[in-house]
Amino acid sequence: MGLQLLLEVVGGNGGIKLRGTDLLCKVVTEAEVLEVCTAFIQLYREQAYYLERTAPWIERVGLETVKAALFEDAGSVARLAAAFRHSQSFMQHDPWARLAAGADAELHQHLAEVRPNPASAVIMDGAK
Repeated sequence: MGLQLLLEVVGGNGGIKLRGTDLLCKVVTEAEVLEVCTAFIQLYREQAYYLERTAPWIERVGLETVKAALFEDAGSVARLAAAFRHSQSFMQHDPWARLAAGADAELHQHLAEVRPNPASAVIMDGAK
């Protein structure tokens, strides 16, 4: 099996103001992807303004500043990732976990069962 190269991209934005992603780094393993992603999120948590999304944050500080903070010091990724994991050790609440497990299922029932109309199937078959 040959070497697999994984690209890590950040800063994309959908909605009214579209923004393409930027190449943050290239890594080889899934573990490296997770470590760099974790470090990136912690750096963002430390530097971004309250409620500022990643795309505007990267535009404000510059991608090169983000890369420098992550990669100029060999220990930065590990330090930032460790800080994130530490912060999450106190409380990590998944707001969807209860619903995914079936809690309050009666509140999320289908309003109606939708089935194909046999008459429309005849019309569609006749249109061939």
